[in-house]
Amino acid sequence: MFLKRFLYNLLPTPLKNGINNLHLKDFIQQLGKEKRETAVIERLKKQEEIHVVFIAMSVAFWKYDELFKLMLQHKKFKPIVLLQPRITDLKETQNIHIEQMEKFFKERNFPYVKDFKSIKSDIVFYAQPYKNSVPECLRPYNLKDKLTCYVPYAFFISNYSWAYNSMLHKLAWKCFYPTELHKINAKEICYNQGKNVEVVGYSLYDQFKTEVKTDPWQSKDKKRIIWAVHHSILNDDLAECSTFLKYAEFMKIFAIENQNLEIAFKPHPHLKEHLYKHEDWGKEKTDAYFDFWKNSSNTFFAEGNYIDLFKTSDAMIHDCGSFTVEYLYVNKPILYIGNERDKILCNFGKMAMEANYTLNDFSIEEFIDTLHIDKKNQVRTEFLQKYLIPPNNKTFSQNILDLLEGYLK
Repeated sequence: MFLKRFLYNLLPTPLKNGINNLHLKDFIQQLGKEKRETAVIERLKKQEEIHVVFIAMSVAFWKYDELFKLMLQHKKFKPIVLLQPRITDLKETQNIHIEQMEKFFKERNFPYVKDFKSIKSDIVFYAQPYKNSVPECLRPYNLKDKLTCYVPYAFFISNYSWAYNSMLHKLAWKCFYPTELHKINAKEICYNQGKNVEVVGYSLYDQFKTEVKTDPWQSKDKKRIIWAVHHSILNDDLAECSTFLKYAEFMKIFAIENQNLEIAFKPHPHLKEHLYKHEDWGKEKTDAYFDFWKNSSNTFFAEGNYIDLFKTSDAMIHDCGSFTVEYLYVNKPILYIGNERDKILCNFGKMAMEANYTLNDFSIEEFIDTLHIDKKNQVRTEFLQKYLIPPNNKTFSQNILDLLEGYLK
């Protein structure tokens, strides 16, 4: 495999572009895929135990709680978590994620390891499709003797190629998608026309159905507002939805002047690292800004698992992609203040955006002042019931478990 990539990189750029346009690389990678997967399935049917590895990059990106619990109770599946932060993160960031994940999984009594080579593995679950997320040993073309599964870490609302046509999308045994509309997107965008897609619902549905475990807010009588911020502030960021640089100072002053509110600052896990790299910010300014939200009397810094944060809040202000949809599970007012995205939204994304307020409806101040009116309640309710409930009258986790049992019985 290394030799193939080495020789490919030696080719002139025009020739490489021609190969890519003809999809020769995709064609070659697909050769023998179904035959190999069938052989693995036949082998696993005969095993008494099937070892399932869930790759965890951070607490915020962990979406498998209920599925993992089901597998722990199963007589055949033996799940384990692999702590594997994104390899492109700063070493300091990786260490922080490792520390947070160890605490998180210890609290849940979930078995975990830090070294993939130290464990048995038959099925591997990925949360991100990006090639640079995992080390070479975990890339799907090096796991041909295993069944690789992809569960999106986020609700994709655009038609970007990277959301449907990456190496993992094409090489995974199964891609478990949230809705039929996402399967249609895969058919239109992915090289394999979505042949490996199963519609099971969204991963966080199960957790949103559970009882609140921890109320992270300090106040009981103030309006609880989440300000969620995307990381796409650099010139080479793909999503380009973040308006953090525009609203950073405004939201700080807004928090100071509105002591009747409690505001949770919920940045994307990669925002701090991107601010460190930004020419107008850097580490000192970034750390001071984050400290403001950690230490002010009516604010706090929200990181890690956010299910209870959403459930116990009153409203959200955001510029994110996935939260456009995820917050609809709690059916509370939500204001999108991100960059214009109409041109790149898929049909699902356009409908989700209709369930969000935008700055065409309200300013931030007006949104907070009119929470009690909430004219979009019915729109959110209808969207939730039509698109956000998993199929088959089952949970996301049960749908996946039933599919695995069906293929491997």
